[in-house]
Amino acid sequence: MKSYIVSIKILLIFLCSILSKEIFAFDERNPFPNAKGPSTGSGLPLNKVPTVMQGVTITEKLGSSIDLNNTFMDSSGKVTKLSDMLADGKPLILTLNYYRCTSLCSLQLVNFANTLKEMGWKIGKDFKIATVSFDPTDTPQLAKEQQNHYLSLTEQKNADWQFYVGADESIKKLTDEVGFYYKYDTASKEFAHAAAIFIISPEGKISRYLYGITYKVRDIKFSLMDASLNKIGSPTDQVLLTCFHYNPTSGKYDAFAVGMLRIGASITVFCLFLILGFFFWRDKRKAI
Repeated sequence: MKSYIVSIKILLIFLCSILSKEIFAFDERNPFPNAKGPSTGSGLPLNKVPTVMQGVTITEKLGSSIDLNNTFMDSSGKVTKLSDMLADGKPLILTLNYYRCTSLCSLQLVNFANTLKEMGWKIGKDFKIATVSFDPTDTPQLAKEQQNHYLSLTEQKNADWQFYVGADESIKKLTDEVGFYYKYDTASKEFAHAAAIFIISPEGKISRYLYGITYKVRDIKFSLMDASLNKIGSPTDQVLLTCFHYNPTSGKYDAFAVGMLRIGASITVFCLFLILGFFFWRDKRKAI
C-alpha cells in the first residue's frame, strides 16, 4: 500500500511540474511575434486587380486607440460620442457597413445576428454593439430600419445594438483608426469593401479583428472576454479560453494543444488528490 501511495505522489509531483508557471510562462492567447494580419486582396499583381478594388483592405492596428471624441448620430437623431458608447465600461463590437448595401453587408449582418442569437448572451448586459455606416448619405431613418430588422433576428427585445450615421470627416477618421479601407465605385454607385467585426475594449483600444461574413460563437465570446480582461463569461468559458489562442492571421481562435494539455493535467491532478484522500481516509479507519 505504501509503495502504491509513493508512486501516486511521484506522479503528482511530475504533473505539478508540468503545470508550473515556469513551463507555461508563454501565454498562448498572445499573437505570435511573426504573425501578420490577413490580406483581403486577390493575390493578383496590382496591375491585374480591378481599379475599384485597389486599396480595398483591412490593416490591423491591434492595441491602437480610437478617438473617443468622434461623434455620430444614432437612429433617433441623437448625436453620440464614441466615449458615450463605452461609458459603462463594457466592451464594444463595432461593425462597419452601409445601409443601401444589399449584398455583402446584408450577408454579414444576417449571419452576425444569427450568431448572436445562438450565443445567447444578452446584448447590453456585458457588451454592446455599434454598427456605423461609412456612407455619409445614409440617414437616421435608414439606420432605424436596419436596426429594427437585425434586432428582430437576434430575438432579443431592447438589445443594446445601435445603428449610426455620420459626417464624412467622422467616418474617415474612424475607418482610418481601425484600418478599414474602402472605395466608392462611381459606375455602380456602390462601395467596394471588406468584411470584419472589430472588438473595442472599454478603454477604447482595438482588441480583436474577426474576419469574414460568418462568425463562430466561441470567437465572439473569447474576443469579448479578452477585451474585458476576463471580467465576463462563465467559469466554463474561462476554462475553455485556455485551450484556444487568437490567431491574427486568420482572425479566429484556434485550438492550442498546450492549453488542452493544461486542462487535462489539471483534471488528472484533481483526481489524484481524490484518490490519495480516499486511501488516507481508509487507512485511518483501519487504524481505529
